[in-house]
Amino acid sequence: MPDEDVFNRCAARRTLLLGAGAMGIAVLAGCGVDEPAPSAGGNPGASSTPAAPATTGGNPFDDSGTGGGAGAQVPDNALVAVGEVPVGGGVIVKDTVLVVQPAKGSFKAYDAVCPHQGAIVDPPFDGNPVIMCPRHNSKFKVADGSKVEGPTPSGLKSIKVGVKSGYVVRA
Repeated sequence: MPDEDVFNRCAARRTLLLGAGAMGIAVLAGCGVDEPAPSAGGNPGASSTPAAPATTGGNPFDDSGTGGGAGAQVPDNALVAVGEVPVGGGVIVKDTVLVVQPAKGSFKAYDAVCPHQGAIVDPPFDGNPVIMCPRHNSKFKVADGSKVEGPTPSGLKSIKVGVKSGYVVRA
């Protein structure tokens, strides 16, 4: 009989814990943030303002073009705001473009896809002159994208860029 009491207490405890876990999931599911509804007076499918630059790097612009906003006009071929690219570092934008600023006011861009097996390379930081691929440690020069070492068959493809209205743009 004592074994049966232990079994019943464990089963009751298990039931209580499972019920509490299910209740916690239900509570968390109700804590989501609802997206605001689009305004009824807008033009459906059209962007009313240009995309704002991101504050943490990344992909600040979508590919929908620009609209007539109150702020500065974002060039159609913009990749990233100049201020989003750290001096001596870089950022990945539009998911596959690496924009670097090796020296203040000097911008370069490369296809961020490693030629070896297609991984996205890591942006350089703190003045590091080398771009690293996290998958198999291929290394590339920030100065020109050329291969330094590793299993990659070649360097990174260069993308021509310039600066226009405070943005790094495809040239």
